[in-house]
Amino acid sequence: MEGNKTSFILICIIAALSLVIVFLSTYIFVNSGLPHNLIDKVTNANNGSNEVSMNGLKRPSQDELGIKKLFNDKVIYNLKSINDGDNSVIQVSVAIEFYKKVKGIKNVEEKLNSYDSAIKELVGTYFQKMTINEVKDPDTKLRAKKELTNEINKLLNSDEISEYRIIYDVIFEDWFYQ
Repeated sequence: MEGNKTSFILICIIAALSLVIVFLSTYIFVNSGLPHNLIDKVTNANNGSNEVSMNGLKRPSQDELGIKKLFNDKVIYNLKSINDGDNSVIQVSVAIEFYKKVKGIKNVEEKLNSYDSAIKELVGTYFQKMTINEVKDPDTKLRAKKELTNEINKLLNSDEISEYRIIYDVIFEDWFYQ
C-alpha cells in the first residue's frame, strides 16, 4: 500500500511539472515570438530584411514606420576615378525608413538625430568608394540599399547591448550620375 502511494505522488508531481513546462513554453512562443527589430540570422538570410513582401512575409504598416530625409537637397559625391583625370559624380537624394518604436530603445528619432552626422558621413564614404562603372550597373542601386541599411543599423547599434533592426530601408529618391 505504501509503495502505491509513493508511486502515485511521483506520477502527480511529474504530471504537474509537465503541465507547467507546456504552459511556460506556450507563453514564451505566443507572447515574445521573433521581434521584428532584432537583427539576427533571419536578417542575413533575407538579404537585410525580416520582411519579404513578395516572398510571403508582410511589410510593416505605415504606422510602424517613419521616414527621415538625410539631406534637405540633392547631394553630389565624387566617385572613385578609374583613370587619372576622370571626374565622375553621382547625385543622390537619400531618405531612411525606420521603425518608430523599437523595443529596447527609448526614443528612435532622438537616436537618429544624435547619429545624423555619422550617418551622412557613412553614406558619403560609401559612394566615394564606388566607380562610375559600378554606379551604371542596374543592380548597384539595390545592393547599395541593402548594404547601407545594414551599415547604418550597425552604426546605430554600436552603443547598444543587443542589436536591433532600427532602419527598415534606405530610399534613393534621385540617382543621377555622369
